[in-house]
Amino acid sequence: MVGAIDRLLRACEASGATRRGIDAEEVLLLLGFLWRIEPGSAGEARAGRLLDLVIAGLRVGADGAGDG
Repeated sequence: MVGAIDRLLRACEASGATRRGIDAEEVLLLLGFLWRIEPGSAGEARAGRLLDLVIAGLRVGADGAGDG
């Protein structure tokens, strides 16, 4: 799993879509919150909002986040 995430991160990095140097293991740990979300429509909505927040933090130029 870590290898697959790393491969995706490097491709996004190469395309300029994400900041440089993001660690795949850290992304996997960060996404571990998903299994704690209650099932159902409210949980799905919450998961969507949290994933949006995570993705926004990975982008180049995220608040205070440099390029590596």
